[in-house]
Amino acid sequence: MYKVVIADDEAVFRKYLRGVVDWEAEGFEYCGEAKNGMEAWELVQKEKPHLALIDINMPYMNGMDLAQKLKEFNPDMVVILVTGHSEFEYARKAIKIGIEDYILKPFDEEELLSALHQVKNNLQKTIIGQHQEQEERQLWRESFLNLLISGEYRDDDEYILHQMTKFDFAEYPAVFQVISVEIDDLLHEWEQLNDIRFKKYIISNLLMDLVQLEGHQFIFNGPENRIVSLLQFAADEDYEQFSLKGYNQLFMLIRDRFGFSVSIGIGNAGQGISSIRKSYMESVIALKNRISTEEANVVHYRDTATRTSNVGFYPSEMNENLLISLRLHDEEEIRKQLAAIEHYIRDRQLSGDYIHMILAGLVSLCLTYIYEIGKTVEEIFTPEFSPFQEITNQPTLKEAFEWITNLYTTAMQYSKSVKHSKSAKILAAACEYIQNHYQDSQLKVEEVSQSLYIQSRYLRRIFKQELGIGVSDYITDVRMQRAKELLLAGHNLKLSEISEMVGYGDPSHFSKSFKKYTGLPPSEYEVLHKK
Repeated sequence: MYKVVIADDEAVFRKYLRGVVDWEAEGFEYCGEAKNGMEAWELVQKEKPHLALIDINMPYMNGMDLAQKLKEFNPDMVVILVTGHSEFEYARKAIKIGIEDYILKPFDEEELLSALHQVKNNLQKTIIGQHQEQEERQLWRESFLNLLISGEYRDDDEYILHQMTKFDFAEYPAVFQVISVEIDDLLHEWEQLNDIRFKKYIISNLLMDLVQLEGHQFIFNGPENRIVSLLQFAADEDYEQFSLKGYNQLFMLIRDRFGFSVSIGIGNAGQGISSIRKSYMESVIALKNRISTEEANVVHYRDTATRTSNVGFYPSEMNENLLISLRLHDEEEIRKQLAAIEHYIRDRQLSGDYIHMILAGLVSLCLTYIYEIGKTVEEIFTPEFSPFQEITNQPTLKEAFEWITNLYTTAMQYSKSVKHSKSAKILAAACEYIQNHYQDSQLKVEEVSQSLYIQSRYLRRIFKQELGIGVSDYITDVRMQRAKELLLAGHNLKLSEISEMVGYGDPSHFSKSFKKYTGLPPSEYEVLHKK
């Protein structure tokens, strides 16, 4: 509905205008009338109409003066002069100063309707043009801000600051800080684009309400569906007094009231244009490292900076032992091995990237086993199951390992439910025998095969087929796992004692075998893993 006001000093004519057409049916809201120019001016300021029908001859302020004042107040307002024949030439001059139309008294309903239809067409074109201009400006603004965080602007700071003032930035460069917001599990919802747009709309509006600062906040759509909050502080003391609690409130409100979750990465503040790109990259690094922190949803870069370069050394035998346990359907050992890997990550405070690399390796290991038993992921899980996306979306290390443990146990239970072959039964019996006799330094493949009344060649083939390793390698693996436990148990055992307890008569031979297996001599392994 377009708002309309009327100004005429004749009460009869005002009454006539009120009733000559059905204003609402024609798409207009009749907002009031005035009997002189001063009243009309006050009415317009109050109602802010789209259309003003005004008579030229009015007391206190004539129609021409009022029209000029209205066009200065709002150039897009449509003004139609109502005039008698004697003022015709006067009215024609008014059109030259921007007055859209005039109507000669007396006029009938048809003449007025014709003028109103023309007004509606013009207003619609104006509003459409304004919307297009607003959208273009918004796109231009968003493109400019994305260039700032990407670091692709090659102009000098002075020119960039001049450009920034066009988008409501303050003229002073001051202190900048960037915060990035990601919608969790977004990859699961890639088809519901309207839902994603709605969630981003909620986030942007909440940011405007919750984040209070002395300066300016610019919210826009950034790369990879992130919502970016760029802060510009007037001075250092404004940044120092700024509280990040608004971002914590954002996370809690979205979780509790809107039923979805976000993760928020906070970059460090810095001086000058170059700090914008730096702070944005820090916010992204914080997001990528959220799995390495206990507080997973609001992560400050300064809390993760020490982790980003912490890669460490991930022993390959951890994965090898896990695969053997999976092949043996040993659920207790699977859980024990996964718990040891989780403890290893926590103990060394590894970076987010390195953690994700380890987790992806664990997923690959389980998938390898699934294909090894002649099955596919779709048979055990669902056709829509996407394990690498699932593990990437786990917000905390605890949840990641709960998910991986479920992945492994599900695969193991499925494999276990399949009817065991004769070779699988022989393998299980052979492994049990080795577990019970590994302390015997004379334990050989032949002894194990004899205990099962089969040929040693057949047993070797079964181990290769079922476990992917030889019988001797399995015996060594069992001995080394027990040796590591003894080294870290804190019993202060001598090397010769440990050597004997795990089936090595010669401590020197044991030490060489241990180094070959773990990459470290027993003494160094003990020192490193007890830290």
